[in-house]
Amino acid sequence: MMKSSLKLTAAAAVAAFIATSDIALAEEAGLTDTTIKIGMIGSLTGPAALWGWPTINGAKMVYDDINANGGINGRKIELVIEDSQCQAPLALAAAKKLISRDEVFMLHGGSCSGAILPVRDLVLKEKVPMMVLVATADEIVAQPNGYIYRAFLPGSYDGEIIANFIATSPQLKKVVVVGNTDAVANVRYPKLEESIKANNLEYLGLEPLEVEATDATAQVLKVKSLNPDAVVLVARPEASAVFLKDAAKLGLDVPVFGSTLVDLQDLLERIGDPKPMANMNVVSFYKSTLTEAPMARWVDMLKKYYPDDKVQAAAFYGTSGALAVVEALKRAGPDLSREKMVQALSEIKDMDGGPMACSVTFAADDHEGCKTGSIWGMRDGNITALGDSWK
Repeated sequence: MMKSSLKLTAAAAVAAFIATSDIALAEEAGLTDTTIKIGMIGSLTGPAALWGWPTINGAKMVYDDINANGGINGRKIELVIEDSQCQAPLALAAAKKLISRDEVFMLHGGSCSGAILPVRDLVLKEKVPMMVLVATADEIVAQPNGYIYRAFLPGSYDGEIIANFIATSPQLKKVVVVGNTDAVANVRYPKLEESIKANNLEYLGLEPLEVEATDATAQVLKVKSLNPDAVVLVARPEASAVFLKDAAKLGLDVPVFGSTLVDLQDLLERIGDPKPMANMNVVSFYKSTLTEAPMARWVDMLKKYYPDDKVQAAAFYGTSGALAVVEALKRAGPDLSREKMVQALSEIKDMDGGPMACSVTFAADDHEGCKTGSIWGMRDGNITALGDSWK
């Protein structure tokens, strides 16, 4: 009986050891003594590839730089990158592979809101920390949410920034909105309308513009009939370029304000003529234009690690998120776990957003780290950072 009792005790001890080891391994997935494995998801091929590698590399360069300088607490960052093609099924499959097969410690991904939204439930279920790469939909980071963070401007804040800026001009009183009606655009309209009215501006309504529009004559003529002082254009780059060209052709001569869906340099290249851009302004994530001193460090870093990449706005969309990941990894210390990572992220306050116009601040119940941006405009043919008020 004593031998049987000893056998049972030993078996129980082994079982307990295995159980606790399984728990430890589960908590420390993606970690070795020398590496931290991070899974990245982006639109590397397909129609949204324009945003794919530039946004991935803008985050990767931060990790490359950390590795080149010795890593974090004795560990270097190892990246596993998967393609979503901006499609929800592929994004979900990529996330499942990264979590289950590659056993990454955390995720840093998402360059299309519609594609990455289904990943949210998986991440929360598996309790895997995730930093959003560039997807802007509010729902991705909405509470309740213990594991997903974002370190750049969410889509719904575009409207507030634009309306607040317009309100600083005594000449601009009546505002009409022209825009797409897909999920990416729709997330921006409620706060835009609310902010227009909150600033005592007259809201003249929304004029729909198809995502794949090749002609905007009808929309421009309708807008002209409303006699607005300003137009807010919430449309993707192709449709925005079409609207601006037709607006110039038909004599719609009022300030136009675009969302973070567009970039001034990209629009200028699409249109090929600065004249239709004369009245164009956009919300920008960044604190300055790419040629000014505040961006020099990040431009130099991109050129160092990815010299063949184009220096463009999209190149730095993922940078602030990577900076927040690095800061949290440092704070979490060498005895790293997913829960310690989440705790460290939630304690980040007033972190320099790198290229972003904001300081990054998280809280346990608020994982939107960046809620401010700036307005850029075309002035005398040049892209100029205007700040937050009309001058």
